[in-house]
Amino acid sequence: MMKAKWILILVSLFLINCNSSDDSKEDCSAVSCLEMGYTIELISKDSETNWIIENGYTKEDIQLLNTEEEIVPFGLHNGNIWITTSNSNHGMHTLIIDELEIPYSYDFTEPDGSCCDFGDLTDVIVPNNEFKVSDFQLKIFL
Repeated sequence: MMKAKWILILVSLFLINCNSSDDSKEDCSAVSCLEMGYTIELISKDSETNWIIENGYTKEDIQLLNTEEEIVPFGLHNGNIWITTSNSNHGMHTLIIDELEIPYSYDFTEPDGSCCDFGDLTDVIVPNNEFKVSDFQLKIFL
């Protein structure tokens, strides 16, 4: 009789754990994700090459400002500007290189809840330039 009670308790605990609503969620505790962000690549219309590399610009030559004209931190790697968006999933910025000013705005869709999903780059507007968006990259043609 006592053995049957223990078996019933163990089976009940097993079934309760199997029906837990947390089972449907992915365990992201061991996953390392990059920061949420996007890249900007400036493309020369004439040569179809990276405009920053073609003109020899460095990070020190570039400024990125938000609507309050505060500096937005960014990185520069192989002529691509990397902007993290850890504080906001939308924004309006102005990219400044020498006398060139490029205003633009963006949004991210809502994440689907899976590991490392930050949503998709969407609703991009670059009012004065042709542009193309794919994944987390904004290509602006100059």
